[in-house]
Amino acid sequence: MKYSLLLSLAAAFTILAGCQMTDSTPQEVEAPVDTASAEAAFDAIKSLEGTWEGSLVFSDGREMPTSNEFKVVSGGNTVVETLIEGDVEMATTYTMEGGSLLTKHYCVLGTEPTFVGTLTDGGSIEFVPTAGTPYTVGEDDFVTGMTFDVSEAASQTLRRTGIISVDGQDVTNEAILTRTTEE
Repeated sequence: MKYSLLLSLAAAFTILAGCQMTDSTPQEVEAPVDTASAEAAFDAIKSLEGTWEGSLVFSDGREMPTSNEFKVVSGGNTVVETLIEGDVEMATTYTMEGGSLLTKHYCVLGTEPTFVGTLTDGGSIEFVPTAGTPYTVGEDDFVTGMTFDVSEAASQTLRRTGIISVDGQDVTNEAILTRTTEE
């Protein structure tokens, strides 16, 4: 009897000690400027569901066809964007976390920058790098910012701009996209 009581106490102590050793600190997410703005931006991204096509023009003079497909997944909790620029396919995800619109871009440059997005009064969604993005402008090749002008999305037009740091230089791009299919 005494042995089983000691064994039970030892088991309980081991379980409790294990619980105290567990790190229960939640992942830190950059505080949003305005949660309502982040939620409105996410709703605007979800409203883009479907395929959009157009031409992408870079500040260095290059031009190429582009196609963006937005798909709402995970019960409406995430949007996956598949973008094709020329012959290159990339992906970007959008989701709400901790009151922020978090975005992760899986780039042909081999980088995966993360952004926080907010809706401006003018009807644009601005994406700025999160504090945890491990890339440095001027040192690493990565997308440093994006903007979606969704003010005319209801009329089937989307203007998308971006800034990419490549070889220490900023290259900007702009695409005017037209919705070709709705999901």
